[in-house]
Amino acid sequence: MNYSQIQIRTSLVLLALSFLVGCQSTVHLMPTPVAMQSGKHDPFTKTPKRERSSNIIVGYATNRLPLGAKKSRFYTRDFDQNIRMGLAEVRIGAGNQSWEEIHQLSIKGAEKHESLLSLQQVWEQGVLKEDDSLETLPPELQDLFLRFNQAIEESATKDITIYVHGANNNYYRTAAQAAQYRHFTGRQVVVVLYSWPSAESIIRYGTDIRHIMKTVPTFVRFIKLLAKHTNARKINILAYSAGATLTTKSLAVLGHDTSQADRESYRQSLRLGAIYFAAPDTDFDEFVEEYRSYQDIVDNVTMTMNRYDSVLGIAMTEHRSQNEGILNVNTEQRSGKSRLGKPDTDDLTEQQANWILEQTRTENFTVIDIDPKTIPGIAKGSHDYWYQSPWVSTDALLDLNYHALPEDRGLTSVIAPKGARIWYFPADYETRVDEALDRLSKKIQQKIEP
Repeated sequence: MNYSQIQIRTSLVLLALSFLVGCQSTVHLMPTPVAMQSGKHDPFTKTPKRERSSNIIVGYATNRLPLGAKKSRFYTRDFDQNIRMGLAEVRIGAGNQSWEEIHQLSIKGAEKHESLLSLQQVWEQGVLKEDDSLETLPPELQDLFLRFNQAIEESATKDITIYVHGANNNYYRTAAQAAQYRHFTGRQVVVVLYSWPSAESIIRYGTDIRHIMKTVPTFVRFIKLLAKHTNARKINILAYSAGATLTTKSLAVLGHDTSQADRESYRQSLRLGAIYFAAPDTDFDEFVEEYRSYQDIVDNVTMTMNRYDSVLGIAMTEHRSQNEGILNVNTEQRSGKSRLGKPDTDDLTEQQANWILEQTRTENFTVIDIDPKTIPGIAKGSHDYWYQSPWVSTDALLDLNYHALPEDRGLTSVIAPKGARIWYFPADYETRVDEALDRLSKKIQQKIEP
């Protein structure tokens, strides 16, 4: 295949992807996680009074370049290596609903006009420049971290969760996605968005990947910053789609750090908890080697996969096209570019395959099969299932907020023909997760009571 043919095929692939994904100009509040729909396990009964409004506040960090005044920032597609941090306010609906109305539409579901998420205000608090030391915060960031730490102390989990978005996203969409996650914790969890500089166009997917690679050092510094200056018990990460590439490559940098002789002390200093890869768009073969480097400094890793994921199928084709053009390999040969969220062990060496299959049988690495044929409401080619499926969003919440093992959050498992342990949602999942929450809630209460 010559270069012109590759360009034509790439253009057609990206055009098809644009029809699949759409313009995605607005975000609506995601469907209510199934664990909350009955009202029995209602996180909003414990929502702090100051949070009981249509406005959701999340923290954020970004290396995007800003426009506008510090109290009304707009973040562009351009970027550098500085970390800009602040607070974003996202509103549900028109802003005229009472808290009781917000509560009800969150539990029972809402019409689209009631659940539109809009970005109201962005307050940039301060900047940590590329060459600044991590030891001492600038005064304006000291105030922000004081606020983070106060919120952590008042939260039920005592954790921070970082949300890392996927490709083709502007700042508004990333803030809205982080805000809806925080909303369905009853606004009891501290959530910080990391908004990396997406080119915000589906036809610039390759640009997004290049921007991710250039952002890795900045995201590594951000994780270290949270570890050093917050009192979070654990730092969790929810990485969606291409956000998995930024996350796993950054964790690999931390994993390869040998500056501290005592590995256990290093692990404790980072306090990395649950890492949840939702529909992860990252190279499967590269992930295996990256995970090997950081598996001992995180508590656990969960990855979800949909073998029919149409977006990852196209992404895989795009990566293989680029690889063929660069390496001039035969189109019938494999180029090792299956995605983590749609993995193919034939893309691995025998040693890699044996090792990762063994990891699936441990408590630290969980693989969840998202089967559209058995999970209600998921289209066959779904890529956005982590928040569109009430079952999958429930699992993400339980993993990140309770640090519960898959069997303790209602999933069941099977040993696949090649030896991997695969977890899945059983037909009676709704009953199982209700019983699981009864047990988990009781354990949490016993820890809280003196």
